[in-house]
Amino acid sequence: MKDNSQRVLKKGTKHYAKKSLGQNFLIDPNIARWMVDFAEIGDSDVILEVGPGKGMLTKEILKSPCKYLHVIEIDKTLAPFLEPLISECKSRMALIWGDVLAVNLKELQPTPTKVLANIPYNITTPLIWQIFEGLVPLGATQLLLMLQLDLAYRLCAKPRTKDRSPLGITIERMGQAQIVKKVPPQVFWPVPRVESAIVQITLDKNLKLASDSSWRRLLRVAFARRRRTLINNLACVYEFFKEKDQALKLLEEMGLSPTVRAEELETDDWQRLYEYISSL
Repeated sequence: MKDNSQRVLKKGTKHYAKKSLGQNFLIDPNIARWMVDFAEIGDSDVILEVGPGKGMLTKEILKSPCKYLHVIEIDKTLAPFLEPLISECKSRMALIWGDVLAVNLKELQPTPTKVLANIPYNITTPLIWQIFEGLVPLGATQLLLMLQLDLAYRLCAKPRTKDRSPLGITIERMGQAQIVKKVPPQVFWPVPRVESAIVQITLDKNLKLASDSSWRRLLRVAFARRRRTLINNLACVYEFFKEKDQALKLLEEMGLSPTVRAEELETDDWQRLYEYISSL
């Protein structure tokens, strides 16, 4: 069987970056320090880090005055790099081995107040939704995430752009996201074929929105087929929109074109549409 992994060496220890886990290890300590400095971690902050890899960012977080650090890693072959950090910082660090998507983040104690992570690219979107559902209502309203650049653009996309997404719209209703630093491929090993970016997400309102199944369903249906009009997408699920005359009247009242697509709506339009559907 062909081995598609790439070797990563440190102090004579062999480790293979697994493509199946989306592993690209941060190897530039300057980027890790920059993230920790930008996050302005205080002595009351409890940090969650996901996918620490060989611990480059982990070490810098532990140098900060943070109260506690939760680290979640799925790849136990990284133990030689991470377990020594536990032995040095037992009183303020916990290492959880497992798939973060299967971890109940609500049970982490003490409860995280900030999330810092170089997120594995293959789980970026579901992981952010999970954090929004599990930790944001409990107070984790500051996220600083290293993401693939095209995903970062989607989180920060404005109306009437092709990168508009359900997650980005939800962030707008909960707070804001901004790209604070672009990161070249050379700071990772193996070197990815794409650029990355550090995104800051700050949430200060509607903190339970991501857990609202009606809101999630509306966005999912509206974006199901991007080339179709909003009415045609919604008509597949919502009875009201099968009555074209009524649906067109609603869009007219909202000041929207009959041919409007989901990506063209402003945040306020989504709120009004959500309120209307919830009232049916």
